[in-house]
Amino acid sequence: MFCTMQCKMSFHLFINLKIIEMKKITFFLIFVCFVLPLFSQNKTEKKDTILQKSLNEVVITALRTNTPVKEIPAAITVINDKQIGTMGKSISADEALRLVPGMRIDNGTGGSRVHVYIRGMGVLSETGFRGIAVLVDGIAVNDPAGYAPDLYDVDWNTVQRVEVVKGLATSMYGGSATGGVVNINTMNGGEKPINVSVFATGGSYGFWKSGVQLDGTKNKVNYRVTYSHLAGDGYRIHQAFRGDNFSEKLIWTPTDKIQITQTLNYTNYYNQNSEGINYGRYDTVGPQAANTDAIRYNEFHLTQRLTGALLGRFEVSKNQDFTVSGFFRFNNYRETSNNGDDYKPYTNPGVSAQYNLHLGKEKLKNHLSIGGDFKSMTVNEHLFAVPDGDHINNDRVDSYYSLECFDTDQILINQIIRQRGFGAYLIDKLDIAKKLFITLNVRYDYVYNQLVNNLPMSDSLSRAGERTFSKPTYRFGVAWDICKAANLYASYGTGFLMPTNNELYNNPVTWGGFNSIIKPTASQGGEIGVRGEVGKWMYYNLTGFAIMSTNEFYRYSLPDRGNNTAFYGNVGSSNRFGLEAAISVSPVKQVAIDLAYTYSNFKYTAPDSVNGHWIPQCPAHIVAAEVSYNFLKNFTLTVDAQYQSKWCIQVDDSIYNSYHENGVVRSSWVNGYTLVSGALAYKWKLGRVAGDVSFFVKNIFDTHYFGFTEPNNGPDYNSYQPAPGREFFVTLKLRI
Repeated sequence: MFCTMQCKMSFHLFINLKIIEMKKITFFLIFVCFVLPLFSQNKTEKKDTILQKSLNEVVITALRTNTPVKEIPAAITVINDKQIGTMGKSISADEALRLVPGMRIDNGTGGSRVHVYIRGMGVLSETGFRGIAVLVDGIAVNDPAGYAPDLYDVDWNTVQRVEVVKGLATSMYGGSATGGVVNINTMNGGEKPINVSVFATGGSYGFWKSGVQLDGTKNKVNYRVTYSHLAGDGYRIHQAFRGDNFSEKLIWTPTDKIQITQTLNYTNYYNQNSEGINYGRYDTVGPQAANTDAIRYNEFHLTQRLTGALLGRFEVSKNQDFTVSGFFRFNNYRETSNNGDDYKPYTNPGVSAQYNLHLGKEKLKNHLSIGGDFKSMTVNEHLFAVPDGDHINNDRVDSYYSLECFDTDQILINQIIRQRGFGAYLIDKLDIAKKLFITLNVRYDYVYNQLVNNLPMSDSLSRAGERTFSKPTYRFGVAWDICKAANLYASYGTGFLMPTNNELYNNPVTWGGFNSIIKPTASQGGEIGVRGEVGKWMYYNLTGFAIMSTNEFYRYSLPDRGNNTAFYGNVGSSNRFGLEAAISVSPVKQVAIDLAYTYSNFKYTAPDSVNGHWIPQCPAHIVAAEVSYNFLKNFTLTVDAQYQSKWCIQVDDSIYNSYHENGVVRSSWVNGYTLVSGALAYKWKLGRVAGDVSFFVKNIFDTHYFGFTEPNNGPDYNSYQPAPGREFFVTLKLRI
């Protein structure tokens, strides 16, 4: 059997969150922010980050063109290598993107499995995420419908910087970018012909990650080769994980007008799936308990993926250039559960091309880009039945990394899914007197889905068929660079979310076949904001936005199809209103203070049965704060705090506020939480060897909280996945 894996998440546990005493946290942060700086008298200096670097100098590539921040009519956050370097485990997006307002990342496993949301887009995906375009070194992670299965390919030790552009970016990347764009750029090789780096991190719950990197520059070739391995027991029972990641990047620059980049990435990631549990099980067994089916069915996910890519940039003349890229992805995915043993191998090729023309003079310039994308994916799915609960071995002994399964001879699904997506776009940007920048994006997308059902059944029962989705989208934006301290921007546009493979081939009518009822979600909205610098010591960004959507997706379960199987439909309309704020302050050279705040008011407006209900998984308030203090030349102390207010799990009006679980009244609202973490790092150099060692404590006050929640069916209705308590990690890095 050809192994394949997809991350299915049916978890989430309710915990009585021990909220930290805010007075203690506030006092501690005030002390670090304002008392420690008094001991430093040096003048401030620029640092290589958007938070403290001129808006003229920070160039963004996430929007298909190289554009300074001040000319972009969108809210942007840039995370650089110094901020990424303070990650405790360096394995997951929730660590790297912790200071991005408007973004929420759930991580209930302690490993690399995450759910990513931007402005509430993609919150109902059971596995992976959609509505957010993800690029790694210019290559799209998303499939033709905009679904990103995971971020296992990203080794965060190799990441140089991340650009996050929020808002309706469908007119640039199609349905994968209704919420925004995450552009991940990995490191190039060093300037010397040969550089060697090694790193290792060890910590709580059996966590271990180690790796080695070889990089350098020789003549006209720059290269980097990295391998890393990670493993952990997990916080909960049956939550162990392990992964191997190999990445290679080569940049050849034969002339000043030609640059060719070649990348190769392989990932092999396995994780046991403890699933979510109901509150009753948490209350009686504890937060580390696994779902009752997790061990006896040996539920796990296995992903093996190889991606190769070529990218080229060619300058035709002073005013003309074009870029081309192509990739091919092989993916084996396998998932076991009480619903069956599911194999989903797929192939995923894609190509892109873009022509750029630059005209005009200093007072009036026009930048025109015309391009197109083509992606294809073919999935060969087989789901084998497993015995029911009365015939499975309930006394099975759990073992780490086991691929043991209990397949029967019955095949529940035998189907081929073909997906083809094409998008053509135009980007026109007008620069007026270096102060006013007007941008128009227009795009047309066409996605074709076909399902071939290979199970013998009558035509009246087979759901095999075709689904086609197409839509034009646009965005119009203006940026006005009034002065260094005030850069205004505003935009208005449209977007849409297509049903992904998960929504289509999870058919509520019968095993196998297409969901022929679900419709795309259509959105329109805009944002207005201001950003700027005050001297060289403060950067700020404030954005307000509104998004109106129709045919919102919702998740539900069917009792006779297993407790953990999710199905999708359209619930109605919604309004999303929000405010995002970010500020970075460096009052003196030794101290840097970052603060990110998100206010969200995301509610359904139709039909009447859900009017006024909050969209699930969307807290009204999210705050992230981080203070970094350099002292004694080589020491750095970092303290960060994160706060999230309560959120709801359910859409269904009958259980929106409360429900009965085995006769006990439970709430469908999850309490918010506050986490405080800290790190102490020391850098040193001895001859040709440079290194640093750091000690990191996550969740210092051992707060109980949920890493992920989701709706369920039957007498439970809600599913909760507790996150780890206090954790300790030590990291050592060496570079020669």
